Amino acid sequence: MSIYRKFNRVPPDELHHFERQTPASNEPQLPDSSEWLPKRKAMPYEKLLATTVTWCDALPPELHPAVLRARFPRIANGLASGWRDRDATMRSFDELLTDKRGGRQGFPPNVLQELHALKAFYEESHAPSEQGWRRA
Repeated sequence: MSIYRKFNRVPPDELHHFERQTPASNEPQLPDSSEWLPKRKAMPYEKLLATTVTWCDALPPELHPAVLRARFPRIANGLASGWRDRDATMRSFDELLTDKRGGRQGFPPNVLQELHALKAFYEESHAPSEQGWRRA
């Protein structure tokens, strides 16, 4: 007898043999959570990231979004992460400042003021140059 021999092997002529598993009770079986668990959205991170603090420090002092950082850190993190990508940042500002779904509560006035100031600053400092348009 070989030490590599496996016990309870399925004979080669019954290669497609599968044992039936019967539930122990008549209760309905819950779906396996391993199928849907990875598809769930992760909870957004609700704390200020170090990169966001660095981004805020690089802004002019009068534009520091203190209230946005305190009340909506997730939004501040999103703006900071996309700040170098003009299209993504402008799209973020449009989504934040425009109610496309209807009936939204909206931001408090002081947060709205900070967002408008940041958008104006961004548009001014990241405007496409005329030479860039002419080369294209």
